[in-house]
Amino acid sequence: MAPPAFDYSNGRVVIQHGSIFYSPNCSRPVDIPQEPVHSSDPFRWQRLDVSMFKQPVWWDQNWAWRSFIPLAPSFLFAPFEPLCAMPRIEEVRFSFPAPSGGMVTQIRFRLPEDDIRRWLWAEDLLVKAAYELRLRYSIAGNTPPRPSSFHFDRAHKSHPIAKRMACLARDWFAVWMGYLSFIIAKSENRVAKTAPADPSSAAPDWYSYLLKQPEFDELWLNGLSQSAVCTFDWKTPRAGIIFQWSVNDRDREPIEWYSKHNIPLWFIWSNREEQAIRNNTDLNFLRPPDDLIQEALNILFAAPGLPLAGLIIQKYFTLGDDPITNKTIEFLRLQYAPTFVFEYTAKRFVNQEALLQETEATADARLEVFKVSRDNSIKATAHAASSYPYHGLSATAAPHAALSVQSQGVPATVRETGRNYNEFFAARDKRQQEMIKLESAVDRQRRESREQKPGVVNATLFEWEKTQSSGGLELYKRVKVNKKANETVFHSYRSHQRLFNAFSNEWDLCEDFQFGIVDNTSYSDDGSDSGNDDVYPVNAVSQPTKAPPSAAPMDIDMGQSWCEYSRAPLETMSLVYGYVPHAGVNDIPPTLSWERMLNFMGFVRNLEELDVGEPERSAMMNFFTAVLNAVGTYKSDKVVAKNFENLSLLFQFEHVRRPSEDLFVFSSPKSDSCCWVLGVHSATAALYVCRYILENPMAHTIVTVAHRLLDRGIPFRTLLPLTCSPRQVTITEPYVPRSYRLSDHTFTKADFDVAMLACRSVLSSPQGRAALLQGGIVGRIAREYVSKDGVLGGPSIEVTAHRVGYLVPSGDDNIKFCDDQLTANEVAIICGTYSLHTPYKGQVAVWTWFPPPEVWVHNRTGCHWLDWTERCEDIFQRILTGIHDGTGRPRSTTQWLTHLRGQNISRVLIKHNDVRSQQFMDAMVPIGQ
Repeated sequence: MAPPAFDYSNGRVVIQHGSIFYSPNCSRPVDIPQEPVHSSDPFRWQRLDVSMFKQPVWWDQNWAWRSFIPLAPSFLFAPFEPLCAMPRIEEVRFSFPAPSGGMVTQIRFRLPEDDIRRWLWAEDLLVKAAYELRLRYSIAGNTPPRPSSFHFDRAHKSHPIAKRMACLARDWFAVWMGYLSFIIAKSENRVAKTAPADPSSAAPDWYSYLLKQPEFDELWLNGLSQSAVCTFDWKTPRAGIIFQWSVNDRDREPIEWYSKHNIPLWFIWSNREEQAIRNNTDLNFLRPPDDLIQEALNILFAAPGLPLAGLIIQKYFTLGDDPITNKTIEFLRLQYAPTFVFEYTAKRFVNQEALLQETEATADARLEVFKVSRDNSIKATAHAASSYPYHGLSATAAPHAALSVQSQGVPATVRETGRNYNEFFAARDKRQQEMIKLESAVDRQRRESREQKPGVVNATLFEWEKTQSSGGLELYKRVKVNKKANETVFHSYRSHQRLFNAFSNEWDLCEDFQFGIVDNTSYSDDGSDSGNDDVYPVNAVSQPTKAPPSAAPMDIDMGQSWCEYSRAPLETMSLVYGYVPHAGVNDIPPTLSWERMLNFMGFVRNLEELDVGEPERSAMMNFFTAVLNAVGTYKSDKVVAKNFENLSLLFQFEHVRRPSEDLFVFSSPKSDSCCWVLGVHSATAALYVCRYILENPMAHTIVTVAHRLLDRGIPFRTLLPLTCSPRQVTITEPYVPRSYRLSDHTFTKADFDVAMLACRSVLSSPQGRAALLQGGIVGRIAREYVSKDGVLGGPSIEVTAHRVGYLVPSGDDNIKFCDDQLTANEVAIICGTYSLHTPYKGQVAVWTWFPPPEVWVHNRTGCHWLDWTERCEDIFQRILTGIHDGTGRPRSTTQWLTHLRGQNISRVLIKHNDVRSQQFMDAMVPIGQ
């Protein structure tokens, strides 16, 4: 295994217990525990909590699997779907015979029995899978307690106790996810002991082996393979491992193995490691940069009024390394310090001689106070950075929508949500004030009607939940509620926890909201849960005192289209193809009827409603023929060029930047409600933007233009100029098969539902907003989950704080245009991708529920219109209808190309329009402008 290429751009150095620890692949604040003297059971404590196991752990053969515990696992996958919704705690009345005769009745609180059964089912399969694989591959490691050890299956004496135990048990599933992750990762290089691997299968051996067991089916295994259990990338943060690489241990996994699985690595940096690198330059990749070490030392030495560097040097030379007399070794042990650390500390000492004399008498006492304060600060910071709320948890089971994009130090106008929800609403109001200026009379009347009488059933509801980014910053996310559950979810919140937005017909719901008079009524806790109060009484007959509210079904409600495709031929002809209204009829005779022309432009139904009066109708038909004719046809080129000439006189193209061949950037008309600029990747899209701005140049802003592109499904980017290092580039992650089926597998809607759970998980991540920006088929799928505000708020925290996404040079030094970006793996998950294998080794096909984006825009399909047309929506709805009625199946790339094959005239129309648009923009906006 080749050594990893650490660049330390995502690294960190911390100083604890007098030692220097560094990570080449983790920048998260951590609390390094003391190195244990001997191996002991970490689960021996009486009151366990998953937060106790989210910090890096020292390597130990029996407990190294704890380094794989995910910090923020998503439950939006088949094996963990029962955990997505927090069940309602129900009140139960128990009746049982009393010793003195008669019946005694008591009230207890518990999860509904159906939810208990589902949680136990999820637990049993997870435990069974870990047991089978550990046995098959002879993997060492002690087993953690089961989630049911927290007694989620019992009745408790109070509502708060029942809820607390259920939350502890649900969170504990993450520990088992980490345990199984470790076993699966170890199985990759292990030879099975019980039976040989199947060489003809494209699936991993562990997958094929479990599939043969009667307890596991393909749906469960498919969900497991796409979940955090089998996701070993930087977007799945895990606890991490600590060891001293200069000390050999033949049982310890190599550094490369942990790095390959994106486990945060923490090493000791001492003179021993420094000497090892001097003796072997091949180990240079393990040398931490001096600037990271210096940053950690500066933080350590920043104690106000305490010359810590001077005290460390002074006491080292006078008291040595005795921990009883030298209190400074708890901060930094110079005896083991590398050269740079010793020299840098000595330099700080030279400048602190006067302060040393002033503080000499009180030094030990102040060191003790500083140590306590520093230790508390480290623990609190590390706990906050690892306390990720789990994705997919909501008050009721509902499809997830857009994730928020808040970060510290980023202007509020860039954010979707954040620590202060008022900032989100203020930014949204500013954007909507700009859009209201362009409101039609009909839209204004509808908005005012909704303001007077807000609805619930037909509105869009969003629940707000706290989560954290991959870098540990806390933020909110908005979870879109399935409309079937609108009323149930709405009434589960109090009046001060609801906020209605009439412009977009949306409700925002959150337990943290405080709008209006606050209702503080709550359940009371009547004491501790001790003794036998948490168990069912003997011979008890239980009956809920009231029926719990039913949760919304975990289905994909994608048939309710709100896609705003154009039904205006004149608008489409003008904005997409450049027709200038009222320009008169040209001398190119039409070759198609009006209805046929509309068909080739993507219009499908009720074409008689789309008629245009003369002479405009004839002029549009003649212009359509001119665009359709081959590039180089004199008369046609002349007609189109005349319309381009009108545009060149009206629009100020000097305001359009073009940092690269395929990126056009618009920074005007400026908006007061955003900090990003608008980018498009094609000349045709750039001209659409220009023409749309000219429709109302005094009222349009970047935000109103972006809102229009969202409505029409046109791809664009919200580019934020940010300072980046040369090492920070656009993220790439090639497609790797994760879902497997045999070629003769019979697909059902159950397969589709599992695939869409994985899709929802991607779209609920911070970068999920990039799907809506991408337009096309991916954007259409994302419309069902991602809010427009998630896009208009600007790049997510993954970009603003961590510089992970789409990053391209802007033309200015060290400044890059940045936005969110989906990887090939994420796009594959959104489209519902499978690897199908045959009994013949090497023969693997890739099938998808939805056509991949490269197929959708292929020149053979006829779907590559600039905007999302009525025909696009018709195709999309037919795919969904087939899936829901049981006739739809995933298809291969070749099958999708055949299925989507469009009419030749449509393909020619799109091609010729693109070529002429490119020629015009090359002349008006050269590369580098």
